[in-house]
Amino acid sequence: MNQGTPATIGRYRIDGVLGEGAMSIVYAGFDPEIQRQVAIKCLHDNFAEDSDYRQRFLVEARAAGHLTHPHIVTIFDTGETEDGRPYIAMEKLPGETLAHHVATHGMPSASALLELATQLANALHYAHSQGVIHHDIKPDNIMLLDGWHAKIADFGIAERRSARAKPSAAMLGKIGGTPNYMSPERLRGDRADARSDLFSLGVVLFWLVSGRLPWSYTGDVERFLRQRQRLPEPPLKPLDPATPPILIDIIRTLMAAAPEGRYQSGAEVAEDLRLARRSFERSREELPYPRLQSLGLRWAASLGAAVVVVLLLGMLAIYGVQRVAVTGLAQDFGSSLGQNIARDAAENIVMGDHAATRALVQDIANNAQIDYLAIADRDGKIIASTQFGEDGQNLQASAGTAMRQLSNDIASYHARLAGTHGLQNALVFEVPIRYQTKTVGHLRLGVSEAPLQAAQNTALGVIGLVLLTTLAAVLLTAYWLFRRLRGALDLVVASLLRVARGDHQHRIRIVRRDELGRVFAAFNLMGEALETQNEPVAVVSEVPKPHVVLQPTQILPAP
Repeated sequence: MNQGTPATIGRYRIDGVLGEGAMSIVYAGFDPEIQRQVAIKCLHDNFAEDSDYRQRFLVEARAAGHLTHPHIVTIFDTGETEDGRPYIAMEKLPGETLAHHVATHGMPSASALLELATQLANALHYAHSQGVIHHDIKPDNIMLLDGWHAKIADFGIAERRSARAKPSAAMLGKIGGTPNYMSPERLRGDRADARSDLFSLGVVLFWLVSGRLPWSYTGDVERFLRQRQRLPEPPLKPLDPATPPILIDIIRTLMAAAPEGRYQSGAEVAEDLRLARRSFERSREELPYPRLQSLGLRWAASLGAAVVVVLLLGMLAIYGVQRVAVTGLAQDFGSSLGQNIARDAAENIVMGDHAATRALVQDIANNAQIDYLAIADRDGKIIASTQFGEDGQNLQASAGTAMRQLSNDIASYHARLAGTHGLQNALVFEVPIRYQTKTVGHLRLGVSEAPLQAAQNTALGVIGLVLLTTLAAVLLTAYWLFRRLRGALDLVVASLLRVARGDHQHRIRIVRRDELGRVFAAFNLMGEALETQNEPVAVVSEVPKPHVVLQPTQILPAP
């Protein structure tokens, strides 16, 4: 390891240490010639003393130095220190590694994850097209700037196929990388190509989606390989339920054990990630509701329910008032009729002319409204009755409901009588028969309630018809009003979806002078605010943070 921090390396001033790994240390440097801050990576002394490691470090650094891509860290210079240690001068990034960012802020949302994965796939495709294989893709070697803008860093063990030299005897049988992220062929010490980097990308995405690594390295390469063979497809359960299923399929393909079963290039990965992003955007456009409940139906139902309640209460009130009024008229009619019959029958009873009394009863029985009539003497024996067989029997005690006392000692109540029209409901009157001032008999008169009930049913039907007509009018009016409102709502929804897809320049041009006009104006203000932002702020979902993130790069003996 290095003993202390040097003051300068080459022409660069050293301002401190940015980080340190198993093979190298990274200093914060400054280039006085062009006034630029840089990061300077140097091999540790024990590796720098090995000519094979030193030569490999410089060769592969120069190989990565010609890469120019927005998602790859730019290398400015390479050289050797005064004591012979090789170094790489690269751009100093203001951000942090993906591993550190996740440990601090948590996992990315599904949207940010898809964007990050696409950036990495495009960067790897570019590097591979230039003949450079990274061999150590992992969260510690991915830098993040301004949210989730990624840059692949640390090409310290990268390999340039077009300039590959035959490995020296010291390097034979050795592999470099991070075991948890290495492909099976790389772990076995076999020749590894660009598809090995894609496998490592799959492990990174597996970790970002699930919050854990698919396998756990314990220090024994052969045991680790056997563990992978026993569990070639570890279970992958996304932390974010919004993760599109196609992304899971992409990760599975990237992590295929055989290189032939994986994607063959980063471009293929990026294309499928674009499909996954479209799938995710469509799921957002469908809105996160299990079932859409139409606002128009809800309005119509609410208004209809209110109208029904009000009209039902009004109908019950009208029905009750009408019933009282009709019953009062029926009682007046029955009371007057009973008194008239009692006056006609009084003299016949006093004179003992039962034939005249029966004739009177038969004559009254022809009235369709009279359902029952019985005249009894002072002792309660029935002289004449409209019900066959009651003559000569005792008049039964009154039995009914809603007994009410009227004038002239007349009582009325509701009862079910067996009258001339069969067993039916009747309004019964109990009328005393008086001759001068003496009571000489008793009269029971039953007036059918059928006409009364028919009148009430007619009124009830009319009220019900009014209720249905009013309800239909309210529902149609509510539907018509909502149809007019729905057009404006559809316009707002379509505009919001365009903004969700990144079209921050879209504006609603329709001018309204009502509350919806305020909504349109607020939408346009939102669009202006979003448009002024140079870079979108990625949303980080609150998900569990991984227990172990940092994975050091190692030099391992091939099994």
